[in-house]
Amino acid sequence: MTVAHVRAAAHIHSDWSDDGSWTLPDLAAAFAGKGYDLLLMSEHSRGLTADVWQAFRASCAEASSPDLLVVPGLEYNDPDNVVHMLVWGDVPFYGETPDIGAMLPAVVADGGVAVLAHPWRRQAFERVGDDWYAHLTAVELWNRKYDGWAPNRSAAELAGAHGLPAFAGLDFHRSRQFFPLAVDVEVPAPVADGLTPEAVVEALRSRRFVSRYRGRPAGELVDGLAGQAAVGAEAVRKVLARGARALGR
Repeated sequence: MTVAHVRAAAHIHSDWSDDGSWTLPDLAAAFAGKGYDLLLMSEHSRGLTADVWQAFRASCAEASSPDLLVVPGLEYNDPDNVVHMLVWGDVPFYGETPDIGAMLPAVVADGGVAVLAHPWRRQAFERVGDDWYAHLTAVELWNRKYDGWAPNRSAAELAGAHGLPAFAGLDFHRSRQFFPLAVDVEVPAPVADGLTPEAVVEALRSRRFVSRYRGRPAGELVDGLAGQAAVGAEAVRKVLARGARALGR
């Protein structure tokens, strides 16, 4: 099979989420201008209904263009908002705050894919059952909102321990969260004939993707970028300390 590689921005929120700020058309135009080929949307499940989910899917199709495909998806959370799962696919709405452990096998049975989001936010990984990992496509190694300037070493170890690939998400809500993270997805060629959400979800299910930072595999950057981030933080601390001492004098 001839394949092509498309550049995806993952874990994206629009104003369909209760804390998003960008419209779908504006997001599509902005990310296309930054060289992305598709958006993996992940609107919050809270406050939604099955009817809203279907309306959102239709809006994603309307916001898509030959330059960029908008793939509908949801970010589900458990009742007390600790564990979050990113879900894509032509699947039903599983409820505002579903039982995540029961939802995951249903996602797989319905032909969807699920990714464990920011596992170190509020120590969410501690609630993940060992049997859940068999139903996951990936673990979010690098969440721009919560992990900041470098991938999360602990998330990388968690993914490796369960034989799961690393995933990189922007967790985009605001303009300041633009960042050169991408998921390189391998899809059937030629994409000029039209990239479809079904082809993207199948590629994710088959794990035909690599998460990248400025073109480099994110998983290979755990030590290097984490170290650079620590050095940078220490430099900032020293500058602030010097300023405080100067003010004290």
